Formats: sequence, structure tokens, C-alpha cells
Amino acid sequence: MIFENVVFPELTGFECRMCGFCCRNEPPDINLKEQKKIEAKGFENFLEDPNNTEDTSIRRKKDGSCFFFTKENTCEIEDAKPSICRLEPFIIADYNDKTNLIYLKLNPLAATTCNGIFKGEMKNPEQTAKTAQNIINEIKEITAKKVGYPPNDEKVAKITRKIITDLNASKK
Repeated sequence: MIFENVVFPELTGFECRMCGFCCRNEPPDINLKEQKKIEAKGFENFLEDPNNTEDTSIRRKKDGSCFFFTKENTCEIEDAKPSICRLEPFIIADYNDKTNLIYLKLNPLAATTCNGIFKGEMKNPEQTAKTAQNIINEIKEITAKKVGYPPNDEKVAKITRKIITDLNASKK
């Protein structure tokens, strides 16, 4: 299924069942913009290593779950939830810099454990598609700043694709 420029895995639907599996097992890495948004909500001391600017992982509780995961299986920062959390149980598999298509696949860990995944058409793909688009745009913005080109430059798009493919290669 394609929604706007986002290609979902064929015959894979998802509806969150609030089981908390993703929050218990994969506290996210966040970008500086997301960190500032969370801090604006009054939260502090939520990074794994606040002194390391290269490590932007949200810290885990003693039980291994995300710092913001509640006993009620909800997120304490729902309105400031990081993009990677909003994308779950999907990850960006590829980005075609020529056609601007974003290809999603199931997060391998979620694919075998998430109760919200089902066979069939994706229900309400809007939020997931918008999140994938935002992630690509944020990577482009960060890349553009680093290389000194505008975010819509072809070189920035190629680097963005390489970042996505390198991230997927490191997860194998």
C-alpha cells in the first residue's frame, strides 16, 4: 500500500493494542529538536548519558523499560513523543532520492512480538506516513547543515539515502 509517498509493507496492517512491548524493549534515540521539546515539558535527566552529545538515548528504568513508560502502558510524553516511537512497529527500510518514495518495513523485533500487527490493509496510515516523512526531512535538514547545501539539494538526498541504508545495515 502507498500513502502519499510512503510505501507500507504489503498486506501488513497495524493498530496499537497498548501492550507496551516497544516501550519495554527499545527506549529510543532522539535528536536535539526532540530533546528540547521534552525538556520544554519540564522533564530533565532523561538521557542515558547527558554529558555525551553523541549518545542521545533515552535512559531505561530498572526494569529495562523507557524512562517515560508508565504502569498504565502509556507514554508520559505522548504529545512530545519522539518520531521513532510514533513510527513503531515500522522502520524506514529505504528512501529513493530520485522518486522521493519512503519504504517502510516491520521492525524485526516487533514483527515477531507485536500483537497489533495483522494481515490486511493498514488502517489510518496518515500518522505513520507523516512521521516517516518528518524523519526523512529531519535527516535532510541535519545533513544540509553539515554539508552546506540546501535540504532539497540532490547531494543531500543521496546522503540521506545512504544514512538510511547504513542504519539498516547496522541493525542486521
